[in-house]
Amino acid sequence: MKMRKKPLAVLCLASLFLLAAVGGAFANPLQVPERIKAVMVGDRLVDVAMNLGVVPEGFSARASMWPQADSLKLSSQLLGCPMRVTIKKPETVGIFMKEHGITRLILEKSPKFCLYMKKADPINVANVVKNIPGLTIEYVDFSKGIPSAITEIARLLDKEAQGHELLASYEKNMEKTEKLIPASGLNKRVVVLNGKYSTATGKTFVRLEAPGGYSDQYILNPLGCTNVAGEMISDTMKLSKGHVSCSRLKGLIKANPDVIVMTGDAFAVQAALRKIIKNDPTVSEVPAIKNGAVFSLPFYGDSSVIEYPEIFRQWSVALQK
Repeated sequence: MKMRKKPLAVLCLASLFLLAAVGGAFANPLQVPERIKAVMVGDRLVDVAMNLGVVPEGFSARASMWPQADSLKLSSQLLGCPMRVTIKKPETVGIFMKEHGITRLILEKSPKFCLYMKKADPINVANVVKNIPGLTIEYVDFSKGIPSAITEIARLLDKEAQGHELLASYEKNMEKTEKLIPASGLNKRVVVLNGKYSTATGKTFVRLEAPGGYSDQYILNPLGCTNVAGEMISDTMKLSKGHVSCSRLKGLIKANPDVIVMTGDAFAVQAALRKIIKNDPTVSEVPAIKNGAVFSLPFYGDSSVIEYPEIFRQWSVALQK
């Protein structure tokens, strides 16, 4: 038996080396982003910069709203959200810049930075770093639209060529997205459930996205769909950052959605749905569950601006099923 295993192991190992060699010859390797000596504040700003192949030494963004923050944290220091670095811990950015010898600060300027945190504004960081010697502050105005912001950021980062490519790609994707918007609307009743799973405790948590939030403004309204979460929200429920805790999914039968969208950790939402169906089998007659229209989709919080066309397209495909 030992004599048979050895040639087989050698053959498998050789095959792996061959596959690696072939893969290396034909695959396009991931490009390592350029790390610049600067601090950037604002998720839209940092999202565009990343897509241009540039990351700062430190950044401030709504990490919970911007999925790309997790990957960026591997190469750049997350200083907290703009609310934290301007109000809760206003010394954060200044201390980091002094410790790392950074004098360049790039700030996002958006008319309405966040729906859920009214006081959060990246440009306010300028008021808490005035004592840094040789400080240079640059602003990127997003009020003129994403295309203009891409061009402006590319110029600031000396990435004009990449900026032209990114702008062309973004505009092409947006054209495709606009074609997906139905003239008469889909007229679907939708409930958006955000899940979270705790690896430490094994517990699951579910939040219900209230009407008027990001999913409504950027996806459901353009598609002619209605967020019926209002029928599940009672006067005693506390609204926090556009969501309410709703682990037991009370009122799901009353809301009677055609589609249930799961954002965040889908497992947490699936566990909650399984539990409510087990306790009350009549929940199975809710159209979304009866017809299998329960989809795990990426949340869009107006942070991943370059990725928005792809995210919208995915929601559109799901809701038209």
